[in-house]
Amino acid sequence: MAIRYVVQQRKSPKDPTANPKYYLINKSFDAIDRDFLINDMVTNTSLTFNEAATGIDYLFKSIPKYISLGFTVKIGRMGYFTVAIKSEGSDVEEEATVDKIRRKRLVFIVGRDIRKQINDLPAEKHTKII
Repeated sequence: MAIRYVVQQRKSPKDPTANPKYYLINKSFDAIDRDFLINDMVTNTSLTFNEAATGIDYLFKSIPKYISLGFTVKIGRMGYFTVAIKSEGSDVEEEATVDKIRRKRLVFIVGRDIRKQINDLPAEKHTKII
């Protein structure tokens, strides 16, 4: 297993007048969908398709539920989900109200064990398969 990359030339968004540089960009083959993941779970565990599907679907429903109740949702050593809020600044505390929120987003912070596994993966240049 390796992380695949391609080399692309890009301009700096901070300095559009600078000469473009070459960067290594992650390249995925495709996305793994819910059914693929469930079938993989069924193949590699003692779970039935319905049991695995129920687990995945409940996780999907429970994350927003517990986030809305004010919790951070930790999934064992895999990591945790939390919410990040971006808002406009206010000069005085009384002006800092909910209407100043510009964006809310769900953030996943990967756990230390998985982060180490990913960081230990080698990288190799992606070659097109015809």
